[in-house]
Amino acid sequence: MPPAAPSLTAEGIWWRYGRGPWVLRDVSLSVAPGELLRVRGGNGSGKSTLLALLAGVVRAPRGSVRPPGRTAYLPQLARDLPPVPARRLHALLSGADGPGDGTLAAHLDTRADHLSAGTARRVLLDAVLSLAAPVVVLDEPSAGLDDAAVERLTHALSGRLADGGIVVLAEHRPLPLPGGSILDLGGASGDSLVRVTLSRRGGTRVVSVPPADRDALLRDALDDGWSVLAVEPGP
Repeated sequence: MPPAAPSLTAEGIWWRYGRGPWVLRDVSLSVAPGELLRVRGGNGSGKSTLLALLAGVVRAPRGSVRPPGRTAYLPQLARDLPPVPARRLHALLSGADGPGDGTLAAHLDTRADHLSAGTARRVLLDAVLSLAAPVVVLDEPSAGLDDAAVERLTHALSGRLADGGIVVLAEHRPLPLPGGSILDLGGASGDSLVRVTLSRRGGTRVVSVPPADRDALLRDALDDGWSVLAVEPGP
């Protein structure tokens, strides 16, 4: 019998900022190849911190993380992007000739540090999904995406799981992926969503986001030339 493929494991992780209270306390987990882990919890529960630890971006002062290889990581916020065209940044990150997300075509010649927050995250998400890595760690990947983009994302992640990849998600808007285990870090769930309907020549777009992301979405949409048709409680 061939040896089992390695899992993504974390043992006894603790984390705090400076000398503040511990955000994560003795967290252990194991995600096998082909498995999905959904990380949930309220604001301040440590979801983003845990994902950064699993991706190897930061190291825990206590405990350890052992990935089975390279990790592709999407942070929650797209900050401090370099002053290069978005096309160049995408190529540097992914090694691909261009993004698979056709809606990015109009933004590829824009400097990455001049992109709206929503478009910058879409560039990074597309680049991350192009990487041939055994582990994908995505922090709120559906934030600001319309229904068509969520469908593309779901299809891409389903393919990775079917090929034996490991997927770890923190999500306000649960993706329609089958199965998966849930790690609940506690706190207020914050599951309510705001549904925003946008219009631009060529069609409409419906986006569901957490209430805390509503204003940023509206700013980005207006900057990109969209008109706001409705803002209402989400599904």
